[in-house]
Amino acid sequence: MGFDYESRLKKLQAKMKDEGLSAFLVSTQDGIYYLSGASYKPEERPFFIIVRQEGKFGLIVPYLEYEHMKKVPGYGTLEYYFEYPSVEGQNWHDRLAAALGPDARVGVEPELSAAKCSLLKVREVVVSDAIARLRMVKEPGEIEAIRAAARWTDKGMKLLHGGIYPGSAVIETLTHAKKLQNGVIASGDYDYLNCSFLTAGWPAPKSAQPHSVPDFHMRMGRGPIVLMSYNRVNGYAAECERTVFLGEPSSEELDLYNVMTEARELAFSMVRPGASCGGIDAATRDFFESKGLGARILHRTGHGIGLGNHEQPWLSKGGADVLEENMVISIEPGLYLDEIGGFRHSDTVLVTNNGYEILTGYPCDLESLIVRGARPVQKIKGAIIRKAMHF
Repeated sequence: MGFDYESRLKKLQAKMKDEGLSAFLVSTQDGIYYLSGASYKPEERPFFIIVRQEGKFGLIVPYLEYEHMKKVPGYGTLEYYFEYPSVEGQNWHDRLAAALGPDARVGVEPELSAAKCSLLKVREVVVSDAIARLRMVKEPGEIEAIRAAARWTDKGMKLLHGGIYPGSAVIETLTHAKKLQNGVIASGDYDYLNCSFLTAGWPAPKSAQPHSVPDFHMRMGRGPIVLMSYNRVNGYAAECERTVFLGEPSSEELDLYNVMTEARELAFSMVRPGASCGGIDAATRDFFESKGLGARILHRTGHGIGLGNHEQPWLSKGGADVLEENMVISIEPGLYLDEIGGFRHSDTVLVTNNGYEILTGYPCDLESLIVRGARPVQKIKGAIIRKAMHF
């Protein structure tokens, strides 16, 4: 699975010329990986890729990473600082000052902290989203990587949905993430710095708080249960969420579920190159409001997916992004009622030349998502998990 790092560099250099930047500092984990393929998690020891308007990029890295980074393809220079903090004249910012010069107009990613920016001894520091915007449209290799992540994400949803039963505990839903991780390790292709795995379930009515952390002792019962498989596999991400029921939903729950799926279908009907991301979100909001449910919305219709589980473009009413072929997004309009629970499906979606392709393929029809019966085998497995976890 190859990535065209040289093309990415040239595109960034073109944007630098447009913005009048003499240099660009890449310092985030995802930015470093995107531009060079280097796996590095910046913590107290910063790592910088220095991009000029022409030529190969340079690297300034902690000495601890110096030998390791020699294998990065395509760099021009490789320098190091010994440690953080270092003595005056030998810190990372001293190395940058020498490399950039006092007259440089330097672009930085929005995530670079104000504290670090204050140490740059240059004429001007410009916060630029150039790399974030380049990342929005995916290369063929990236799409294949997201497809692979989507396959693992579907496996996670299958484990989640197949493992719940009346009385199952929230803690049981979290254990499937380890199975996914073990599966990726067993495949022989595992970049531990660029993998993360999350499976989780929110019982009703806690499912009305999608960013809450439910008590791990909470049990699954009646009402809408929201299941989430949310993973990054060797750099690239995918997500799948489903609203499921243990037994038949009530008439009120069914009505709300159907409104959510109609909003989802409306959003999908608008996905194509040239579509306004803000317009898609406005349409689903207007639809919910027409049903008297505008106050039950907690979030936008979707977001970009790639190296990050959440990245540009933003499918939000105030967003100015426009969809392009080979963008990857989520579609996830949702409704949340504190007294009942949450209603949300989410999928990872590729924008094609004339529409879209859903990359996560777990069933989303209601009949497939209703769990019927006591599931005695799953109940025994759950008891074993809870005992092992001292729950």
